[in-house]
Amino acid sequence: MSALSRFEQPRMSEAQRQRELIAAIFSPLAAETACADVRQNGARWRAGLAAYRGNGRTHACSALRVQFPTVLAMLGAETFDALCAHYWRNCPPRRGDLAWVGEELPAFIETLETLAEWPWLADCARLDWAVWQISGARPAKFTESDLRRLIDDEPATLSLRLSRSVRRLSSTWPIVALYEAHRIDRPDWETVTRAIAERHAQTAWIWRPHDDLAAAPALEMLDAASDRWVAALDAGHTLDIALDSAGEGFDFAAWLEQAIRQGWLDAVFDRPAPSDAIDNA
Repeated sequence: MSALSRFEQPRMSEAQRQRELIAAIFSPLAAETACADVRQNGARWRAGLAAYRGNGRTHACSALRVQFPTVLAMLGAETFDALCAHYWRNCPPRRGDLAWVGEELPAFIETLETLAEWPWLADCARLDWAVWQISGARPAKFTESDLRRLIDDEPATLSLRLSRSVRRLSSTWPIVALYEAHRIDRPDWETVTRAIAERHAQTAWIWRPHDDLAAAPALEMLDAASDRWVAALDAGHTLDIALDSAGEGFDFAAWLEQAIRQGWLDAVFDRPAPSDAIDNA
């Protein structure tokens, strides 16, 4: 083979190499077959895979401890580490990046009968994951021209795009109270326990402060009107429909002022009115 033909051969992408290596690590036949781009066989290959498996599990557990601090605090270190090992064996990672290793942990928790006595745990994991996701999200892009459009244009033709640095998470359990209780020195466990017993549903609103990108994400509980408003925006509804959904008790001006200050919005964008959509059909 000439030097030129060697360079002309398509090379495996890094993402593809990682996928094949992950598949090899978790495959029961991996000890016999080396994945492409890693041409090792026999005892050396088996030893390499064993090292990858052991190190991978250890690194994954360390990453999961950072990504799910509330679940770690609830279960305790020993039980949490056992959960991590079980998760690692049963849910092979889809990506080589450990930043995504916990992507399926909340859904995995729901499948475990051993954790059924804590039915709120999966949603607490989802809240931890939402906080983790926005930690590295890009800043909002809302500009003065977006604000001008809100003032000048018709609400029936506009929608608001939420920033990637915000998340709304609805639960049938008091997830905000549980999250906060595990972050203060002297939580009111009586109130938290009563909220669990009475199954107080809560919707968490999480964001990364716009003026301090190094700060930890902030979190609060949405009231009913704000929850309906944010849910409507998240669904892509026009401003008039979103305002109708929120109801008369919703203070749009106060919400907008806070949204701009905190960086909750990315942009204002056009949504054709129903009559326009019919005319253009």
